[in-house]
Amino acid sequence: MLPLGLPQRPLTRAAVHTIIKAVFSRAAQQIRYRNPEQEWQAEQLEQASAHWLRHTAGSHMANKQIDLRHVRDTLGHESLTTTNIYLHSTDDARHEETEKHHKLDWQA
Repeated sequence: MLPLGLPQRPLTRAAVHTIIKAVFSRAAQQIRYRNPEQEWQAEQLEQASAHWLRHTAGSHMANKQIDLRHVRDTLGHESLTTTNIYLHSTDDARHEETEKHHKLDWQA
């Protein structure tokens, strides 16, 4: 699949986004072809994006209780606060654990 003889360049964000949207679009077409009654699933899949995929992966990592610092590093966030907000945590216990163990120990 590599163009022979041409210089290799890393994929841009836009290129990755385009590839992922194309994959989701083809999957939606297959859903419509196999079962037209599942149009709503096809429509949802067509709305998916690279950002959605990234968000889902981060949420799954957090839901599997992977250390939030690892999730932060995987997602490239600078702050655990950003990661915690990004994940839309529904698990109150995980949120409390995060607050308990991942604080900066600043003195007032």
